[in-house]
Amino acid sequence: MVIALAITGLTVGGIVTGYIYCTNASVKDSIYMAANGRVMERLEEARSARWDTSSYPAVDQLVATNFPDRTVALQMTGAGLETVSATIKTEISNISVTPPVRRIRVDCIWLFRGVEPVTNTIETCRAPDQ
Repeated sequence: MVIALAITGLTVGGIVTGYIYCTNASVKDSIYMAANGRVMERLEEARSARWDTSSYPAVDQLVATNFPDRTVALQMTGAGLETVSATIKTEISNISVTPPVRRIRVDCIWLFRGVEPVTNTIETCRAPDQ
């Protein structure tokens, strides 16, 4: 009887632990996907900035000062119960002068459960008139 209770206790403990782990992973993945969407939004904003070196005068809106840090709220998909505050950072740097190519890097930095820092990062390259 004692052995059967011990085996049952271990089994139930394993099931509960697995359930808690899966729930946390699901919540983290949901927030991660929301952060990824915000990163893509900012990346598309930067990609759509006007950068025309062939016009006179040359137009260059693809500079980091046009994309200041922004604080956004990330919401879990479908639930709407939990919101997480995140900071979007945009970094733009020159890769090459001839031909002109720039690197656009966007980071979304947030805390999972208020303690575990997570960063979503996307980078791309862009030339003028693209």
